[in-house]
Parts: sequence; structure tokens; C-alpha cells
Amino acid sequence: MSDFLLSPLTWLAFAALALVLWGKRLQRRAHWMCRVVVIVAVLACTPLCANALLWLAERHPGIADCSVMRADWPIVLLTAGYDRPPRSVNDDAALGKENFERMDTARRLAAADAHSILYVSGGGAERIAESVVVSTLLEERGIPRERLRQETHSRTTWENAFALRGQVKQARLVTSPAHLQRAAMAFRAAGIEACAVPAASSVVTANGIGYILPRRTAMLKTEQALHELAGRVSYAWRAWRLHAANNRS
Repeated sequence: MSDFLLSPLTWLAFAALALVLWGKRLQRRAHWMCRVVVIVAVLACTPLCANALLWLAERHPGIADCSVMRADWPIVLLTAGYDRPPRSVNDDAALGKENFERMDTARRLAAADAHSILYVSGGGAERIAESVVVSTLLEERGIPRERLRQETHSRTTWENAFALRGQVKQARLVTSPAHLQRAAMAFRAAGIEACAVPAASSVVTANGIGYILPRRTAMLKTEQALHELAGRVSYAWRAWRLHAANNRS
């Protein structure tokens, strides 16, 4: 429901519908407000606006980048969801681009340290957990099975963190740049110290007139950025409530 409300297409549809159905009966202020919403929704579907929002979401102040000093920390890879239900544990086609970017980052990190343990966290709503498919692919790409750990029950980033609370105390956290701040907030709330290993950025710089024209891919980027920014507010609230509850007890 939250993603539906954060989509520029939703704003555009409701504002346009209001103008078409009740345009003449709307008060002047409401009429202008609907027009502004239409303009904002169209702008939000342009690469210019989408990449600016995503750039903002990819900032993660206060989270240390992982360095050589943290080379002994376990690696925690957060899965990014399926594009479609998997048919088997080897069905890597079910994994989307974001999953592959995160996985490749974690694989390179694990390959550089032959003694590191790599936790793959993510259950999802499908019959086969995301972490199982990702772990299978990591093993096929050279990471030994004995160095892989699977967390198969979590469905959200918050659940990722608390599912691993009893297994790790520090983590080299591998996820998408826009997702890092929210993920770190969840891990901090769970009592796990984390440093950041961001996967590839999705921000694209200006590349001609098309940068200011609405595109479906730009709309999806805007949705992703707004989801992450709103998620930070939600997680800050949950962390505060958890902290307050712990203090009361």
C-alpha cells in the first residue's frame, strides 16, 4: 500500500481524475492544487528528478565504509527480492538486476578474504527463500559452501537485522547504496555494529534532452528513492520505540 501511495503515477491518476470528473465543481484552490500535483508527478517521472532523489537516498552519513581494519567482520548480504517466483534453487533468472549487483559485490569481497563467512539474508514470500537461490549462485561462482550461511525467514530489512542478531555482532553490510542507510538503522537497532559495502550506484548523470523527458524507468527510480526515504522515517520511529521500551524495562 505504501509503494502505491509513493508512486508518481498514483498522484497523476488521482489528480487527473479529479480534474476530469469534478473540474468545474472544484474550488479554485483545489483546482490549482490538482494542476500542481499533475506537474509534480510528471516531473517526478523524468530522469532529472529521479536521479536527484536517488542521489539523495544513496547518501549514508554516519555509516563507516568498511576498511582493512574490519576485514575480520562477517559479510552480510541482503537480498533484494524476486522479479518472479523461482522454479528451483538454480533459477537465477528469477533474481532481478539489483540482486545480481549486490551478490557480485559480496562475492568480490568474500573472494578477497579466504577466511570470511558470508551470511545471505532474505526469505521472501515465495516457496523457495531468496537466500537459498542467491547462495546457490554464489557457490557456483566460487564461494565454498562451508563459508556460506543462509537466513531464510526474514521478509523485511528490519527482520533481516533481528534474524541475525544472535549470529553476528559486527557485519560488513552489502546492499544497494540507497538501501544502506535504512539497513544500517535496522542493524543498529538490533545491536549489530555495521559498516557499509555499497553495490553499484543506479544514479545516471545528464545525457541529453531525454534527461528531462518522462520515462518509465525514471518513475521506478523515483518510487525506489521515495520508498527508501520514507522507510528511514519509519525505521527511526521503530528504533525510538524499541529504545524507549528497553529503557522502561
